[in-house]
Amino acid sequence: THVTDASNASRTMLYNLRTGDWDAELLEIFKVPRSVLPEVRGSSEVVGETTVFGKPIPIAGIAGDQQAALFGQCCTRPGMVKNTYGTGCFMLMQTGTRPKISKNNLLSTVAWKIGNKTEFALEGSIFIAGAVTQWLRDGLGIIRKSADIESLAGTVDDNGGVYLVPAFAGLGAPHWDQYARGTMVGLTRGSNAGHIARAALEGIAYQVMDVVKAMEKDAGQIG
Repeated sequence: THVTDASNASRTMLYNLRTGDWDAELLEIFKVPRSVLPEVRGSSEVVGETTVFGKPIPIAGIAGDQQAALFGQCCTRPGMVKNTYGTGCFMLMQTGTRPKISKNNLLSTVAWKIGNKTEFALEGSIFIAGAVTQWLRDGLGIIRKSADIESLAGTVDDNGGVYLVPAFAGLGAPHWDQYARGTMVGLTRGSNAGHIARAALEGIAYQVMDVVKAMEKDAGQIG
């Protein structure tokens, strides 16, 4: 069975959020034959079965990872928001049954389709979150394991004026600057590893706040 669900299809840039189907104009632009694409089904319905465990077991759920997290954290009403922290950081706001076009550089996506009802979300992607901890461990060598960042940051009362923008792969939402690069400012002779660890954690928080503010601005058009 060659199928996907609406939440995954909506991330291909080949899917029309308003019609709920592959977009003929985009398929033509990108020279993608419709015949190679899967049938778009719901996120919660039986789409096939597997016998890998010796007897037929229905396959009854398909969802994109961040949309699944939005649902799993019970963000089922417009305006509800979840944030997932990993290597990067992904914030989604549930926007109801009609797709919303962000005025603040967020992405519109299908959240899920259940039965005949499709719900949508706005997403803000942060490229570097937990990866900044990996950099302190593997790049700078100031911690031995990722969990050590907490105790190291706790050795100082504040950031000492040190700020770190972890734009190691450019900046994601709401800036979308692929040419941005990481920056550390405010260093003095008194700066130490604790200040850098503190600045790294605060850098994650500042990026999240940028997306929160963008979503707050968009929230007025949701409902």
